[in-house]
Amino acid sequence: MDKVRFAVVGYGNIGRRHVYFLDQLEGAEIVLVCDKIEEKARDGGEAAGCKWTTDLQNVLDDPKIDVVDICTPSGMHAEMCIASMEAGKHAISEKPMALNLSEADRVIETQKRTQKRYFLVKQNRYNPPVAVLKDVMDEGNIGDIFLITSDVFWNRRRSYYDDEDWRGTLEFDGGALFTQSSHFVDLILWLGKRPVRVEATMENREHPYIETEDLGSMKILFDDGSLAVMNYTTATFQKNLEGSITVLGTKGSVKIGGKYLNELSEWNVDGVDKPDLPPGSPPNTYKGGYQGSMSNHDKVLQNVIDVLMDGKEAKVSMGEARLTVEVMQAAHISALERRPVDLPLTGSELEFDIKKSIPFPSRK
Repeated sequence: MDKVRFAVVGYGNIGRRHVYFLDQLEGAEIVLVCDKIEEKARDGGEAAGCKWTTDLQNVLDDPKIDVVDICTPSGMHAEMCIASMEAGKHAISEKPMALNLSEADRVIETQKRTQKRYFLVKQNRYNPPVAVLKDVMDEGNIGDIFLITSDVFWNRRRSYYDDEDWRGTLEFDGGALFTQSSHFVDLILWLGKRPVRVEATMENREHPYIETEDLGSMKILFDDGSLAVMNYTTATFQKNLEGSITVLGTKGSVKIGGKYLNELSEWNVDGVDKPDLPPGSPPNTYKGGYQGSMSNHDKVLQNVIDVLMDGKEAKVSMGEARLTVEVMQAAHISALERRPVDLPLTGSELEFDIKKSIPFPSRK
């Protein structure tokens, strides 16, 4: 394999970022851009200098394509990944892996059966402050971790939801936890131990015209007795305020702050000086002026190329991708039924589907 040949499916805000980065990577070639809206598909093809289509089946039938890069709404990720692997292609999707555990497990089963690879975009693991925090934790320099906190105080205005009809829906969006905050959940789980209990509260306070929550608080208990607490909202006044994670251990305290996990705000680690870090990538800036997490998609896509061409290890494992979905599903069950939920999920909890849940503005 001299190059990895990609098809990008979904030429919206994030699809444009994927095309931009793939076009710069030496080991990548974009063969096809697909979007159900003809104008977007054509724009994507022109930007990538390749063919375009409005029909996913054309992507699945094209023998030249090695990887289907899925940049569609969250509720479509799992089905499109499954279809891609069934067609003999590898698949990468934006977060989240799925909106429910049943779909996530079908993705895993399909990968095992077809022997094709599935990759998940978790670009915040490459943020310089996050990477150095993970290293110092793995080396044991922070000691025993007893508390991880994360605050995601972002703003999404009415215009954001009006711009795309899937946003704010249970079926395709999933809500502020699944869409805006799942990267932070991933980092909590990546830095913590094994989660054994989740307790959450969720509300819709400032967006009565959408089906999902815009405010939540979640507590995770780990098997060693340590805790994680996450507060998140898309109702912050006028603009994004903070996207942070703090780790407290018996030998150190570290906070990664800023609006997008882009600043090493606090560093107090026994025997380890605060590192000088290279500048991180800027946040993703989208149509309408709103911003998301730091853009490290070039590194994510390079990892896909390295795995397929050189046999290197995938940055995100299938188990890690599934666990993030499981914790977020547990949080929604907890918020709906107003009780703690033990992990791993069992029985009817495994079958819970946020897509068929009660819209938040209708809850009492």
